[in-house]
Amino acid sequence: MEEVGADALAESFAALGMFGLTAQDWEQMLGAAERGEAPPVDWGLLQQADVLGRVQRAGHEDLLRAREVLLGLQGFYAMYVWHALWMRDTPGLAALRTVIDERGMFPVLDHMVGLFPSSTQFAEALAACLEPYLDELYRALMEQLAANPAIFHLPGDDTGAAGFMDTWLRTLREQTGKDTGQGSP
Repeated sequence: MEEVGADALAESFAALGMFGLTAQDWEQMLGAAERGEAPPVDWGLLQQADVLGRVQRAGHEDLLRAREVLLGLQGFYAMYVWHALWMRDTPGLAALRTVIDERGMFPVLDHMVGLFPSSTQFAEALAACLEPYLDELYRALMEQLAANPAIFHLPGDDTGAAGFMDTWLRTLREQTGKDTGQGSP
């Protein structure tokens, strides 16, 4: 909000269709949060958005798609955050991060996608994946992956994903001073 302002953020959330709220609804909630007013969010507006009702009204195929999107986004999220754990960069991984970064979606994924969510977190994230903006993100990531499927290929190394993982594990051992138990690469 500090980078673009509450008005622009509210318009973006409304344009994405988040919870079915209008830009004015988002402006009200974000403005209160920015001023530090209690409560920082008008939860009544979120309840009016009827998130649970949307899940209850969703068809079988919609819920299956939401699950596919959620599980797929978990994998892309993992690849994104592993980059910060001394994972070597490749053109394919950089391209996937770019898809997420250009949409400003890492904070959203970081908030909603847990690698090992509780059943409540999974249900909430599944409901969020009924939103079209997350389906669009997943589609864009899958298109990028299809365009460059060798995401774990290090330039100049013809060992492929196995060589990539060996390099990463070796780097982890060097950085942490611990043996990962995987043997010597």
